[in-house]
Amino acid sequence: MFDLRKGYDFPPFRPPNEASSALIRVTRGCPWNRCEFCTMYKGTRFQMRPLEDVKRDVDTAAEIFLGSRTVFIADSDSLVRKDIVEIMEYVREKFPDAERITSYGRARTLRVLGPERLKRIREAGLTRIHMGLESGDKETLEMMQKGVGPEEMIAGGKAAREAGLDLSLYVLIGAGGPDRLREHALGSARVCNAIDPDFIRLRTLVVEHASSLEAKLKQGTFRTTTPLQKLEEVRTFVDALEVTDCQFASDHFANYIWIDHECVYDGIAGHLPGDKARMLAKLDRAIERIGSTDGDVQDVTILHERGLVGHL
Repeated sequence: MFDLRKGYDFPPFRPPNEASSALIRVTRGCPWNRCEFCTMYKGTRFQMRPLEDVKRDVDTAAEIFLGSRTVFIADSDSLVRKDIVEIMEYVREKFPDAERITSYGRARTLRVLGPERLKRIREAGLTRIHMGLESGDKETLEMMQKGVGPEEMIAGGKAAREAGLDLSLYVLIGAGGPDRLREHALGSARVCNAIDPDFIRLRTLVVEHASSLEAKLKQGTFRTTTPLQKLEEVRTFVDALEVTDCQFASDHFANYIWIDHECVYDGIAGHLPGDKARMLAKLDRAIERIGSTDGDVQDVTILHERGLVGHL
């Protein structure tokens, strides 16, 4: 059995853009842990790590990641800790060169904390929140057992923005399946527009083995979208966005699409609203090519179903 007193407790998950960050695990698992699509923390009981263990890990991480300019606070929804301000202050002290200190944050937690307490956490050191929006469509959120609705997503996101925190929203392409493709896309755009985040990042739904969603897929109560439908969903979503100063990214290979093993779509990225026309044009080209091909169109959803890729 791994003895936490003898080692540094690395977190198992972090966003792709935090790959080079110093990793500090202040909680284990997820306090909600019921999302149908997620298997990240299913085998982990949610725990608050003892403060002394956290501080010891911060000291160790400061040696491992000497001079690190980015720090990620894990696991999921770590802002539920009542001593999070003290932890942030300690991280800031031990990582004086850090330009960015980030954490996952659930919309309900952000709403409950409110702008004033979130501002205090920001002043202690936190600079950015990664929030899983997944969808702005009420029915899709309910189907995915997200535990919050669109209006609470908006309230939580606005609280973070009002507190002066950078906010990165994640939208789950394909979450509504083909039956709610348009509702999912337009609802997600509406919520993003209301929050006006700093970042929007796309993730493509992959039905993980042993997830609750896999059981629905096998029962026929959920269907996955095709690669072409995914592109049409992304186009509908982007076309409806009216954010004012936002970096848009598809920074995960799960967004890629291939024809006969040739990558024909590697996602879209840019700054909104300025790059919107360019991003839509790239989507239109991919939609035209994939819609007219006789080749084998593949995305990560299909490759996963064929057993060619594992856990994502």
